[in-house]
Amino acid sequence: MKAARASRTSRTSRVSRVPRTRATSPTAGFLVASVLALTLATGACTYPPTSESETVAAPTGTAAIDVPGLEFFAQAMIGQGATAVVVEVKIRGDRWAKSYGIRTLDAHHPAEVTDRIPAGGITKSMVSVSLLKLVEEGTIGLDDPVSKHLPEFNSFVHASDAVTVRSLLNHTSGLADPTGPMLESQPLKQAINTRFSPEDILRLAGTVPWVGRLAPQFTYSDANYAALALIIQRYRNHSIGDVLAADIFDPLELSRTSLGAPDRSEPALIHSYSTVDGERLDVTEPELQLGSAGAGVISSVRDVNSFYAALMRGRLIGPSALKEMETINGANYGLGLQRWNDECTNGFYYGHGGSTLGFGGISVSSADGSPPVERGGRPPT
Repeated sequence: MKAARASRTSRTSRVSRVPRTRATSPTAGFLVASVLALTLATGACTYPPTSESETVAAPTGTAAIDVPGLEFFAQAMIGQGATAVVVEVKIRGDRWAKSYGIRTLDAHHPAEVTDRIPAGGITKSMVSVSLLKLVEEGTIGLDDPVSKHLPEFNSFVHASDAVTVRSLLNHTSGLADPTGPMLESQPLKQAINTRFSPEDILRLAGTVPWVGRLAPQFTYSDANYAALALIIQRYRNHSIGDVLAADIFDPLELSRTSLGAPDRSEPALIHSYSTVDGERLDVTEPELQLGSAGAGVISSVRDVNSFYAALMRGRLIGPSALKEMETINGANYGLGLQRWNDECTNGFYYGHGGSTLGFGGISVSSADGSPPVERGGRPPT
């Protein structure tokens, strides 16, 4: 399921990641995105409708799915100033998708379910897949020191401890989040419109004094994925965007997904906005996050949901690598993957939240990707 929302009047002082939210639906694909990081996963166990629960009317060509609170959530986001909310839910082979609001504040064209939206931190799950492919090939070991594959790493971040590849993937490396230094290095508007390379991100993270700890501690930081991007690019000899395309976007036919140079004028793009010092800024694809291995992917609700379903079905990496990816730390975070309790099945589902300036989202999948089943229970041929 996915939704996207943009505010007309919000004030931005920093880039924040989407908080992990509680969701309880046995969904194969579930993504909610709301601009300005007002994110909520609103699924629930699917019961037969009652007089107190209204089944949301499905658009033409989609199945009717009872998702209590979903319509209320979307309308609340619009009421709070969102430009758009876009949602897709898949449950037991049925699909519900709907869009609300407009693409931009200037043209007022209605948003479409197929429109593209920044994926934010969901990018990390994709980068993790490409890194784990190198692990499967034997090129990299998860417990290798980062300096083995990126000799300049310690000079960038001034690490006092041996940082491993695994600790980058699960955010226990100790690297500081670079967001503060990025936004404080110059006036905010100028910082938003400045492109930062992975090396720049690591150097900025290195300006924060290293904190030694007796045990690994979860510290969410895009600097971890900047380092991973440099490692992947070194071995693949291609940009991280090209590697993700070869590993994920092309094989899964995710035609609405990319990482790289933006086309901010493309018509099927939902825009997000922020107000800085009284000036409204379009921050849909800010230079600040352009090409970022931590938050730079632009995608659509269906593409992102398809990615997580394929990942959990084992279509992108093998069982051992997927098990490593699912192995969580104390923050319910694995290797580029978050985990939530599934109260409907007493199991888990996996995915990731994501936010950029003015945008937030979340996509989750059942633990096995729940391969679609046609209505009536007959598996697709």
